[in-house]
Amino acid sequence: MTLYDAVCGYKTLSIIGMCKNAGKTTAVNDILGHCARMGETVALTSIGRDGESQDIVTGTKKPGIYVAAGTLIATAEGLISECDITKEIIDTTDMGTPLGDVVLLRAASDGFVQIGGPSMTDALAQLNARFFEFGADRVIIDGALSRKTLCAPSVSEGTVLCTGASYSADMDVVISDTVHAARLLSLDRTSSPKALPTSRFSLEANDSETDFDGELLDAFKKHDGIRRVVVRGALTDAMLRPLLISSANLNGLELTVEDGSKLLLSADSHFKLGLKGIKLTVLKKTNLAAITVNPFSAYEVGFDKDEFLAKMRKAVNIPVFDVLDGIN
Repeated sequence: MTLYDAVCGYKTLSIIGMCKNAGKTTAVNDILGHCARMGETVALTSIGRDGESQDIVTGTKKPGIYVAAGTLIATAEGLISECDITKEIIDTTDMGTPLGDVVLLRAASDGFVQIGGPSMTDALAQLNARFFEFGADRVIIDGALSRKTLCAPSVSEGTVLCTGASYSADMDVVISDTVHAARLLSLDRTSSPKALPTSRFSLEANDSETDFDGELLDAFKKHDGIRRVVVRGALTDAMLRPLLISSANLNGLELTVEDGSKLLLSADSHFKLGLKGIKLTVLKKTNLAAITVNPFSAYEVGFDKDEFLAKMRKAVNIPVFDVLDGIN
């Protein structure tokens, strides 16, 4: 199986990295290459700047993003001159970025591009629609784990998570934290779907349902028999901490968020939820299609590639690919 095989079922795909130099660009290039060989028209954008030859933060060299003629690109006005393709401007937008408004281009030749798209989820969803109007078969959005909204089902149907030795010099830490991120992005859909509450929380107790705008622990102090809480917005460690150290009976409680991108939880909090008998679910399931691993580190010596790949594959039930070996 190739990375393309793992993701080809998704018309919109987000690529997110656990850290800088995790191998995102290599993964993007691999998918773009396969799409070109399959005759697909691909559209490409980013939630931040990417495609530059040197990482602005780490100062390390980066692979450029290489597109085939016919590729659709959404990038900031200030980056158009950095694209070494023959290009056709096909549309403009009022989507602002620090480098100017986002412009839609069509590549008239093969070459390297720099991309910088909008940072808001709604704008990305709008871009997807416009890409398909211009004939895209598939949309790829380049992003980062720090902007998890990118993998929300409203933005992308599938997600690739890229991780690597640049995250930590300790291979076990990289694997453990990647597994945690993958678990949060792979939660099951609730068996009792409903609309998001207009308030902060929706509380379900027995046959009753109540909206609540206070702190989560206060909800359990004021209402008896709560068996399910639907959370509007993000669920964080700070929100859960008072509840987890309380004497409230939480066994069998279901906590539901909109999707995996709304879970901003540490591995420790996630573990404690399990100890308390609390189940996490989502209203909209995120499809984590694959994980890629990069044994090279921008800061340290790096990992043995065979050991890293084998351990990651053993730790997750998701297809895992090695960027150092050209993905496949």
